[in-house]
Amino acid sequence: MSGLPRSGSTLLTALLNQNPEIHSSTNSPLLDTIHYTEEYLLYNSEQYKATPNPQGAHKVLSSIPHNYYFNTPQNIIIDKSRGWVNQIQHIKDYITSEPKIICPVRSIHDILSSFLNLIYNSKTTSFIDQNLIQNNIEISNDNRCEYLMSPQGIIGQSYYALQQAVKKNNEKYLLFVEYDDLVKNPQQELNRIYEFLELPLYSHNFENIIPKVNENDTVYHLENMHTVRSKVEKVHRDNSKYLSEYIMNKYNHMEFWRKRTQSYSIFGL
Repeated sequence: MSGLPRSGSTLLTALLNQNPEIHSSTNSPLLDTIHYTEEYLLYNSEQYKATPNPQGAHKVLSSIPHNYYFNTPQNIIIDKSRGWVNQIQHIKDYITSEPKIICPVRSIHDILSSFLNLIYNSKTTSFIDQNLIQNNIEISNDNRCEYLMSPQGIIGQSYYALQQAVKKNNEKYLLFVEYDDLVKNPQQELNRIYEFLELPLYSHNFENIIPKVNENDTVYHLENMHTVRSKVEKVHRDNSKYLSEYIMNKYNHMEFWRKRTQSYSIFGL
């Protein structure tokens, strides 16, 4: 699972974990572990360069996913990292030749507004404000949005990774799931996911959602970033409460994934 932040991935994880055949992870270090191990072993290790062992290296790297999930009883594991869409070759090399990536997405305005709402309801200084303070930038909603959308920001990074995956013609491996569609018609969207994964359909409970694992959001320096409501429902928020006209105009019509047919073909990119 990859996609954009504040787009329902935590909700989707909690729902998928209702299915006893599936383990859907919270934010996972698996991709980084594979990536940095490969980077060291193949490109930075003098000892490996002196006596290369490609088959041994491949065996080590392809064993990482199995070892990381060694105590997970489910045979179907959905690993969550926003970087997967931009590291599809890692999936092909070390996990499976047929990647399938679920990509929760949402209006950029809604994502920005959701982050700002979290900040206003947090009792601690968010990672967003910490960055502004460290760079002597005035704390304002406009500057918060600009940081989030920058190449260093969580939205900007995730958006760029998605965009690159599409531009590299990897869209056949992706299933975009709109947040609004998920909360309006959750079973219908889950059916789409099961069909994409080539799994039997499963009937879910949308009235009593209990996450299998709760993430410690103090690590991310933003309270309630991964809190899931007990019931699937649309929360209506007026984006103009948080977003200026400047931000609304600057980040308007960025939802490139909506330019798709039902079979998810790309137009105009």
